[in-house]
Amino acid sequence: MPVTEHMSPLTITRLIALLTIVGQAGLVLVILGWPWRKTALRAVYDFLSNQALFGAFLVVAGGVLGSLYFSEVAKFPPCELCWFQRILMYPQLLLIGLALAKKNRDVVLQTLILSGLRAAIALYQVYLQFGGLAMVPCSTTGLAASCSQKNFLEFGYITIPIMALTGFVMIIVAMMLHRRAAPTVETE
Repeated sequence: MPVTEHMSPLTITRLIALLTIVGQAGLVLVILGWPWRKTALRAVYDFLSNQALFGAFLVVAGGVLGSLYFSEVAKFPPCELCWFQRILMYPQLLLIGLALAKKNRDVVLQTLILSGLRAAIALYQVYLQFGGLAMVPCSTTGLAASCSQKNFLEFGYITIPIMALTGFVMIIVAMMLHRRAAPTVETE
């Protein structure tokens, strides 16, 4: 049976929002522990560094599946900024997936650029959703939803752009950790 027969969109949205909070907590712990990464927390950071590419892949896969869920199952129409974020996110699934499959560790620069652009767009959309004035126009022509529209608000602050921003920052941090892992493996 399809997931939607067992779980309502509200339940799934809350579950994804909870995962976002877990991701945010993880980011805080990794960032706060960064100064001690070469001393007391070395084993933890070595593990995170060695698993960073796989972690980034999971975050991107979750973002792709989440974006498809919100637009195709929950029927939240994506806005123009959401489309730009998707355009930058979907290729990352392939890029990181191929890097994992080929044991090619040299995807840091490409991933940082794509995730950095996505994070900037998501941050601007968060700014709009929480009352900021538009610096550039966002489509409200009926072809796309308003970029400032909140389809839901979970736990008092989590919206789709907050989820996206969290994921993009998680990927950026994962790539920074990945960069300190084992040296690049040359592909044949």
